[in-house]
Amino acid sequence: MKHLSKLMAFTISTITPLFASAGTWEGPLTGITSQVITQGYQAYSASSKSLQDLSSALCASPSAQTLEAAKTAFKINAQDWQQVQWLNFGPVTYFMRYYAFEYWPDKKGVTQRQLRALAQGDPSVMDAPKFWTSASIAVRGLTAIESLLYHPDFTPVQSTSHCLLLEKITAHHAKSAEAVFKQWQEGKAQDWVFDEEGMGFDPEKVALEQFLQQWLEHMSAVKDAKLETPIGYNSRENLKLAEFYRSDLSLKAIQKNVQTYREIYHTGSPSLFDLAKQSDANLAEQLEQQLTENTKLALQLPDDFFHGNYTKEQRFDLAQPLVKSISNSQSYLSSLVTKLGFQIGFNSRDGD
Repeated sequence: MKHLSKLMAFTISTITPLFASAGTWEGPLTGITSQVITQGYQAYSASSKSLQDLSSALCASPSAQTLEAAKTAFKINAQDWQQVQWLNFGPVTYFMRYYAFEYWPDKKGVTQRQLRALAQGDPSVMDAPKFWTSASIAVRGLTAIESLLYHPDFTPVQSTSHCLLLEKITAHHAKSAEAVFKQWQEGKAQDWVFDEEGMGFDPEKVALEQFLQQWLEHMSAVKDAKLETPIGYNSRENLKLAEFYRSDLSLKAIQKNVQTYREIYHTGSPSLFDLAKQSDANLAEQLEQQLTENTKLALQLPDDFFHGNYTKEQRFDLAQPLVKSISNSQSYLSSLVTKLGFQIGFNSRDGD
């Protein structure tokens, strides 16, 4: 009987999933939450405040110099957004903040129309306590700010109403960014997952599963919406659909995104990469090599990729290696998360 008990224990241990013990996912979850998300929002909040301050300075003393300073602050803030843009989960989901931070793609010019209406109306409405929580997402964040600073319809140096609108929007934008940062700073990812059916679950695993789902979805958005759609990879070319096209940040945004993917993979002790190697070393290395290749290929694209004098075919040829590399990354990551025991569902961002 004693030997039978030992045999049964051995048999159970050999069929138990590799990552069944409590706390297995603490390393990557804590690392990603702290270093990629919380620190990312800290930088984003700080640069949002700088953008607000320099927009106020522009309105106080309108000139080419103060306009350029505000534009520089915008570019820094938009790049900081790329560090955390992949995650539509947690505090950023309150008040539609995620979509308000960047209303894109704006295929019908909704932002410009609504900004013109606000500029022509009574500015005091923007001082109402609940105005910004109910205002259209099209006029609440980076897309609106880019329009006011770069679109030819808006002249904050010459127009008091345009500059006042810029001040109001950047102030709300900074307040929202700070709120998200503080909520991440004071909480944890597990706070945002719920056992709705009362069946019991591992909150660390469920939270990390959300991270992985969001990561996979964002890869699709980068490949489809940021690269393929504006250059007409599968249809008509329309470069103005590129992200932050007017401020010439489209390529820099993609480069920041793919660099962030490697951070997600390697952050934490143990990291996702460390755990992946235990499950399937070959697949783990394939994903590592592909993520490295993504960064390499994105950095190899010419700086004027979205604005230079290229034919559609030339852009297609230049982008094709990166498009394929991101697709391979998706395949490897999808296979890996399945191997680790996660259930990844429908891609809600597909086709953006």
